[in-house]
Amino acid sequence: MQPLVRSVLDGYNVCIFAYGQTGSGKTFTMSGPRDLTEKSQGVNYRALGDLFLFAEQRKETFRYHIAVQMIEIYNEQLRDLLVSDGSNKRYPCKSPPSAS
Repeated sequence: MQPLVRSVLDGYNVCIFAYGQTGSGKTFTMSGPRDLTEKSQGVNYRALGDLFLFAEQRKETFRYHIAVQMIEIYNEQLRDLLVSDGSNKRYPCKSPPSAS
């Protein structure tokens, strides 16, 4: 993950994408277990930790504006996983144009 995190700090957009069948461990891999410890952190927490660590190390040279988005696509519904009010906001999905 560290090369991807460094790419972010070099100005590139990066997407970390987990894909697979239901129950295959995507959420566990990305977030970690419910009883989270520093050693059991998932990819998301490790990547964000590295991102802020590297940004802090470079603060004398660069100023960063960091934006993070975490979304889930499940049953063809797009959900924002960072909504803080607990609503798990669904984004409206546009239907494809009908064939005429």
